[in-house]
Amino acid sequence: MIPAYHRPASVAEALRLKSELGAGAVFLAGGTEVNNLHSPRPAALIDLADLGLATMEFSPQGLRIGAGVTFQQLVEHPETPWFLKAAANQMTNRNIRNRATIGGQIGANRSCADLIPMLLAAEARVTCADQELPIEKVLGGDPGLILSVFVPSTSRGFGLGNQTRTASDISIVNVAVSVALDGERLRQPIVALGGVAPHVVRLAAVESTLNGHPLPSKDQVEALLARAVNPIDDHRGSAAYKRHIAAVLGERALRASVRQLLSGEGVD
Repeated sequence: MIPAYHRPASVAEALRLKSELGAGAVFLAGGTEVNNLHSPRPAALIDLADLGLATMEFSPQGLRIGAGVTFQQLVEHPETPWFLKAAANQMTNRNIRNRATIGGQIGANRSCADLIPMLLAAEARVTCADQELPIEKVLGGDPGLILSVFVPSTSRGFGLGNQTRTASDISIVNVAVSVALDGERLRQPIVALGGVAPHVVRLAAVESTLNGHPLPSKDQVEALLARAVNPIDDHRGSAAYKRHIAAVLGERALRASVRQLLSGEGVD
């Protein structure tokens, strides 16, 4: 049972409540994290339903996604870029996608978050109560009240993939890659993986090795990725299995991102 429930009518009121109630109070959006059996019980809930955060705004500069937008809304909107739609659609099943919100997933920052790798690959920026930051900066600490996510328009190529135990289970490992090309050379690749660390990570060493060079062979890319991750054994799989899956999925995603740029496949 939750001891206290609040439903503010404005962002300012939500922030005031959080300040007054302290660390035991949590923001409530879709409720999938609050109802997670592994999450600590909050002392109070601050419901964000009346703050108007479930909006999507499209412009030539990019897409601004309100923190209250659900995964299913992102999947179903006809103007959602294909790579965001594909990443959001990886989340377990439609029942969860109908409730889980974009802001909630960023705030929870779980290891196998379905959308965060793609948001990293897309160079998204997150607007919190008083500032807009690259998503890497937000994931590194307590973001507070997340208001929206901005995904800039881009000419980069994208690839993604995930591995689950069943169709309705969360990902064991997931990956998103984006890249630009300079002739045959990879330019500024971004490689982000979930399930191989306590939180989603970018593989900076892999990105640096690939940058400025032609796409290596399949075996070379897989070996590079396998060396860069250090997963743990748990109930979803052994460390060795996760390392293998990360290498295979990462190589496929990288190759798909290059193929998209060369062929136009998957480009909106």
